[in-house]
Amino acid sequence: MDWWILELIYVAVVATVLVIMGPLIKRFGRAYAADIFRANPRTGKSYLVLMDIAYYLIFGAYLLFTVQWEPDTDWGTEVNAAQLQGSVVRLGGMLLLMGLLHGLNVLSLPLIGRVFTLNRQLDDDLELRTSRVNGREGPERSEDHVQRRPMAFPQPDAAWRQPHE
Repeated sequence: MDWWILELIYVAVVATVLVIMGPLIKRFGRAYAADIFRANPRTGKSYLVLMDIAYYLIFGAYLLFTVQWEPDTDWGTEVNAAQLQGSVVRLGGMLLLMGLLHGLNVLSLPLIGRVFTLNRQLDDDLELRTSRVNGREGPERSEDHVQRRPMAFPQPDAAWRQPHE
């Protein structure tokens, strides 16, 4: 098999992994992001769209940076072990980068959600103070206009509460 055929296979495999993993990560991350951004869901939706764009830009660039346009010095005109090892290392590097960035996103998302929530509360408080200064009616206390939700914990279903016979 010629060297360039393995490169085409590498590009196809990486593109397939990107197309499958992107929606998969998004599908299982929606509930997590919704929980983080429950105070302002529009911000959460915008954040997810921006993360999708960043995902495809980062890994599309990785693919373009790692594709080989001519045989490396230790490759022959036919596929050999060095070329196969190089292709596997490039694929593993992409998966490692994907895992690290995903883990970083999962760990930093609560901080980002908290900052956005605090910013929104500050904006709401500023709007309330401005409306009072301008003589418009507003709530008596700044907490009255902010919708507060108690922390929700998953409730066990009815079958779980039934005694086992």
